[in-house]
Amino acid sequence: MNVSDEDPNPGGALSRGALETIVRKPSEVFYGWWIVASAVLVSTIQTAVFNAGAQTLVLPLVREFDTTRTAISVAFALRRLEGGLTGPIEGYLIHWVGPRLYMMVGWVIFGLGFIAVSFSQNIYHFYAGFLLVTLGQSISGFLPIVTVLVNWFQRYRGRAIAMYQLGNSFGAVLIPVFAWSVLTVGWRPTTFIIGILVVIIGVPLAAVMVPKPEDKGYYPDGVPIREGDPPDGVKGATESQLSVRQALLHRNFWLLGLSHSASLTGWGALQVHLIPALSDMGLTEQMGAFILTVTLIIAGGGRLIGGFLGDAIGRRKVLVSALLGQAAAVVLLGYATNTIHVYLFAIIFGISFGARGTLLTVLRGDVFGPTNFSRLAGLMDPISSFSVVISPLFAGWAFDTFSSYTGAFVILGLLNGVGALFVLGLQMTPETMSTDNS
Repeated sequence: MNVSDEDPNPGGALSRGALETIVRKPSEVFYGWWIVASAVLVSTIQTAVFNAGAQTLVLPLVREFDTTRTAISVAFALRRLEGGLTGPIEGYLIHWVGPRLYMMVGWVIFGLGFIAVSFSQNIYHFYAGFLLVTLGQSISGFLPIVTVLVNWFQRYRGRAIAMYQLGNSFGAVLIPVFAWSVLTVGWRPTTFIIGILVVIIGVPLAAVMVPKPEDKGYYPDGVPIREGDPPDGVKGATESQLSVRQALLHRNFWLLGLSHSASLTGWGALQVHLIPALSDMGLTEQMGAFILTVTLIIAGGGRLIGGFLGDAIGRRKVLVSALLGQAAAVVLLGYATNTIHVYLFAIIFGISFGARGTLLTVLRGDVFGPTNFSRLAGLMDPISSFSVVISPLFAGWAFDTFSSYTGAFVILGLLNGVGALFVLGLQMTPETMSTDNS
């Protein structure tokens, strides 16, 4: 079955009869902004308990299973490896099944994974449960959400994606709460309760994700469908609509994938090792969680800066600056010896990391267009995931071998900066040049 009930118009255009009957009332709030609001809540929850918050489990698990940081890092590396392997399949499933039903299933798997983690009796049980959590988060998270946003927004795509990714900063506010529960109540009851809550909250949020604006009587950006509009409307009139084959043969696909991979080298390690690294400096684990929160809150401002400034002066210019800033911050952390250094890292990395995430996502939408976005983004996952699989293992090995993260952070920071070179090599099409002034 190639077309789901959620996507009755797979070609992206309604029939003339439907166009003549669907007219939006001027007073209505554009439904796309409700989708953005739901996406923000999804990002908030997933950041707090998994994307960033999961590292609060690292040291408790090291103590529980009497193992090394490298061994725990394996689970975090496997989650990116799983994403890289399943990404191409997910892209096609989203296209065929529809993102709404796809996300609903994902939230159920996400919750069951946390429950499985809570019953882990050894490190291998934890690996299995954590992979289930990873699968659920992937199915319910970034790729289907961005696919929907790319469909619903064109002119306002940068700000819509920036607003969605603000959920990372909102979720960061909850990380100390998650850390307190892990350290005080215990990691087993905490992950069990989280497993139940994410299913109860997540499934209704997924139900909001209507795949295309035509399904609600709009063109992208809230332009109402009116009587007498041509069947193809205005959707995609000014956007790239590369086929999958054309995109795979274009250098932009590979440069975007490599730049994304390079940009994640630092964050891939910090997702696992930031709190342990700060703990080695003498900070408490609770304080480490607070620093992580501060970093991601600042990243929220970086996302807005990246989205709006990129629209104004050119997305590549701002993205290159963000990648270089991120690189400098990771190197700084490698040499940090006091809280002043740590807070300086949090400011520089937060702003740069936030801007980077928004602009790379928007550029992918600009270059590929909405029609094949999910499939192309999924096919890019094996490239972009490579560094995130290696970097936490490398950082864990470096610490277990040299009792220090300094060398690992310096190397990963320099690799992070290489991403700027790949971005400079992008060949912007006439369509994407209209949104890039560099």
